[in-house]
Amino acid sequence: MKPSVKISLSLIAAILIGGLCSCAKQGFPSGGPVDKQPPKVKGVNPQSETTNYSAKKFKIDFDEYVTMKDADNNVLISPPMKVKPEYLIKGRSVVVKLNDTLTPNTTYLFQFKGAIVDYNEGNPLPSFEYVFSTGDALDSMTIAGKVADALKQAPVESSVSVLAYRMTEENEALGDSIVALGTPTYQTRTASDGSFRFNYVTPGRYKLVALEDADKNLKYSLSESIAWLDSTVAALDMPKPADTTRAANDTLAPKQEPAKEVDEEKKSEPTLLMSLKENPSQRVTSSAFTAKGCLQVTTQMPMVAPVVEADSLIWTLNAAGDTLRLWTLRRNRDSVHLVLRDTATSLDDTLTVKYREPKKSKRKSDTPEKDLNVVRSLVASTHPYFDTMRVGFDVPVNGDTFDSIPVMNLADSSWLYARMTLDDIRSTGAIVAYTPLKQGEKYRITIPAGLCRDLYGRPNDSLVFTTTVSSAEDYATLSLEIKINGTMTHPVVQLLDEGGSIVRQQEVSSASMRFDNLKPTTCRVRLFDDLDLDGKWTAGDYYLRRQPEPVRYFSKTLQLRANWEMYETWNLE
Repeated sequence: MKPSVKISLSLIAAILIGGLCSCAKQGFPSGGPVDKQPPKVKGVNPQSETTNYSAKKFKIDFDEYVTMKDADNNVLISPPMKVKPEYLIKGRSVVVKLNDTLTPNTTYLFQFKGAIVDYNEGNPLPSFEYVFSTGDALDSMTIAGKVADALKQAPVESSVSVLAYRMTEENEALGDSIVALGTPTYQTRTASDGSFRFNYVTPGRYKLVALEDADKNLKYSLSESIAWLDSTVAALDMPKPADTTRAANDTLAPKQEPAKEVDEEKKSEPTLLMSLKENPSQRVTSSAFTAKGCLQVTTQMPMVAPVVEADSLIWTLNAAGDTLRLWTLRRNRDSVHLVLRDTATSLDDTLTVKYREPKKSKRKSDTPEKDLNVVRSLVASTHPYFDTMRVGFDVPVNGDTFDSIPVMNLADSSWLYARMTLDDIRSTGAIVAYTPLKQGEKYRITIPAGLCRDLYGRPNDSLVFTTTVSSAEDYATLSLEIKINGTMTHPVVQLLDEGGSIVRQQEVSSASMRFDNLKPTTCRVRLFDDLDLDGKWTAGDYYLRRQPEPVRYFSKTLQLRANWEMYETWNLE
């Protein structure tokens, strides 16, 4: 009987526990608003702004459970520590263990840039500062400014590192190499509007540099965007706090003076213009045969005036300037040795390219491939009335001009005959030229087979394509009156589409400028000073001490409309 009693008691206990659990579940509320608030600081120990600091760690208490997010990158320490601290989570507290030896009479600032998040929702504490001094007093100076994209003239799209180097005798000896060899005295990051501020700075003059710093080593490499000031700046007095009372969730950053005084201070804040220097290492990136007798060579940067030294080769350069297509005069040639030079970009390379027979498909084709030179249309379905029609050949063709290109007006089936003119002798590009076609009409153009022969004596295949010629009424016109005060030496105007791509570009030779045949769209107007006369905007070069070329934007965004002329005046102060 004893065993059965035990079983009964066990069943009763299970039922009671189950009932209690059921009641407990019913008592919990369901749903509720999602917590979007960051954790709040309840206190720190030792207190921030402690002097004669000798502690080996400090603790930050919060109103909820927290965790750390990429502390090594999101906690900025000034001056930088050689040995990184440890970050420990203890309930609702973060404990920072200092593993480095602290320098005497030095103010240390810890900036937590989103490194602390609440445990449940991951809401970050946007900014939190903890400061202490190993000496008798805290440093009380500040440096502030902004970082902007040099070409877009807007805040940098992502947060970048800003470094300040105090001009000590040691740092001055490094000269321009300080950004690659030196250690910054202070570091911070830009806010969403591109602004930055160094607080608790020691008096003196500083060199300011902003870096993309992708490798997080606080040193500049040529693959990183950079911004810098040509002259040093002096640290200023920090704004004094309005009172000594701290709110429980205060970030411990200094409180600001009244707005009027802050505005006066902001007028003196410098702006660093950031850009990415063009890659200086010109080189060949690829070289290979693409077909029998044809090979292709690409380079890291566009070539300006390439020279090809080789036996029995002809070549063309693409519009971008970074790809050469070359043809051997003997089609079955299995290797090519060539020297490629371009003095403008310091290119000097020797190449040997071998032809490799492509793998044959196991699948047999019913119709054998014809040995013809393929011609392709380079004309869109709607062709601008003011432009010429172009076709292209796979292999350069011999000759100059070819007649009897049939063109049919599909509206009334009338015919006319045009001529095809090559861009150059032995060219892969040709212009189909004829009496101007009627605007708004649709045409069919035929390139007859066997019209011309290529380098290897092969005839071209046939090509038939259709296109509709646009009308003048389909386009917009912009008349722009520009008044420049003389600060720009070689101004160039650019029209930009909604994506920022250049639609038109024109040197400013007179105050009145006119742009015809523009596509109806939203556009912006940009002006830059072409100081090096290369016809394009040039980024800064830190080691050459050359800032990015100056850029200005017209204040208005223009809405271009078809069959409409827009008039605008731009006064540059």
